[in-house]
Amino acid sequence: MYAYPVFRRQSAKSTRILMAPSGEANLVKSSGRAERAKPKEEVLAEASTYVTDHGGDPTDRFLVLAHCQFQFGMYQGQRFRWLLENSLGYALYLVHSISKERAQATPLSENKQLFQQYTSHIREFTEELEKYSKKQEMQAKARETGDQGCLMVEFGDFQGRSMKEELFPTATSEEDDEELVSAASQCEAQLNTALATTVHLEACADLPPVAMPGLVVNQPPAELPSHWKDQLPPFQQEWIRHTLFKANPRTGKPELVAQLKLWWHPPQPLLIHTQPPASPDHFFCRPLFLWMPHKMWLFPVVCLCLGLWQAPTNSSRTVPNSAQGVGH
Repeated sequence: MYAYPVFRRQSAKSTRILMAPSGEANLVKSSGRAERAKPKEEVLAEASTYVTDHGGDPTDRFLVLAHCQFQFGMYQGQRFRWLLENSLGYALYLVHSISKERAQATPLSENKQLFQQYTSHIREFTEELEKYSKKQEMQAKARETGDQGCLMVEFGDFQGRSMKEELFPTATSEEDDEELVSAASQCEAQLNTALATTVHLEACADLPPVAMPGLVVNQPPAELPSHWKDQLPPFQQEWIRHTLFKANPRTGKPELVAQLKLWWHPPQPLLIHTQPPASPDHFFCRPLFLWMPHKMWLFPVVCLCLGLWQAPTNSSRTVPNSAQGVGH
């Protein structure tokens, strides 16, 4: 009484296991026997009784599994160990199919799980099952792609490998992979450079315009005076603070830049954005007209735009924006 199968081989010294059914298997297969599957408990009980009757140890789980009977298929009624010894190819097909099924609480499914459990303890079967599964994958790929080079070599020194692997050496594949990796790295570097340039340009949009000759730009910008804040909308305050004012190095108070001009223009937003801008303020900023007469007090100035500012002004000041957002 034994549990481990004795596989059929081409010769006593051969390492290759025969897959084709034996003569005995052909006779059994031709009987065409078919019966309702028995429950798992009944199958195990019958196998345990069979082991006991033949002098085996019924507490040996592996031995009991080896003598369980099939409840399905063309070899229904035969024992698990017998199938591996007489039709290994069919056994591989069964286990490969069972591995893709979902286990269920039915006599048929439970019998399949018992057979899979038994074969999992047999080293030769596990090795052959791995080869069989790989062969099935290669055949499926060949059918899908129409590439016969995906088929497995089943003899000689290259047994178990695909024809394509032998026709195209691995070294060539590795060189191709290295070339692809190199090309991908170059593309990634170019993308990073382009992205960095774009980010830099977008950041530049937040900076003040290029300073005029003689303009001090190495000092940090100061906060706007309170009366400027009262007259300017929030989206105008930021760029004007950066452009027209600097902080006094001693007092820290805001001061106008040394060289003044009439028109001050806000930084322009980018025409193309690779990502949403952090704020829409750049799109609403308007040019600023700054007029500061010196030693011309009591000189009346009236805004020409009716309805914007009717009262004359005698000193430098900021004029509120109109409803259309035009700064003056």
